Amino acid sequence: MDEFDHRVLGNKLDLFHQQDESPGAVFWHPRGMVLYRVVEEYIRVRMRQAGFSEVRTPQIVSRDLWEQSGHWEKFGRNMFSLESDNNPYCLKPMSCPCHAQVFKKGSRSYRDLPIRYSEFGAVHRAEPSGALHGLMRARAFTQDDVTLPRRVHQS
Repeated sequence: MDEFDHRVLGNKLDLFHQQDESPGAVFWHPRGMVLYRVVEEYIRVRMRQAGFSEVRTPQIVSRDLWEQSGHWEKFGRNMFSLESDNNPYCLKPMSCPCHAQVFKKGSRSYRDLPIRYSEFGAVHRAEPSGALHGLMRARAFTQDDVTLPRRVHQS
């Protein structure tokens, strides 16, 4: 590995590490979390300046939602599934269907559009082990996800 590879630097600078017991996930060290939070706060401020409202959605969501949104058919093989009380659930691989649930719960007029949602959402994807590459391609990561419900002419 190149000395400037982020995985090498992460270990060398005591920022983070990865290990076989949690493949595709990151163990953030205290120094790394300081850097992580600085970057996150910078993005958060920029999002607020751009008119986004931050939301937080669940990590475990009924498979029904993923089927209704079409994500199960397209991405189901790359989603972590589990069962509880004989009901199928998935770890959230993306936030947009959950943002749609936040939107649906409000009573809004077309005049309120566009609405800008943002989330630093922990997502999980069942990436093949050969595709994993440090922080660049992982199974568990935080995604700064945005959703913009809007009218057609507002695209």
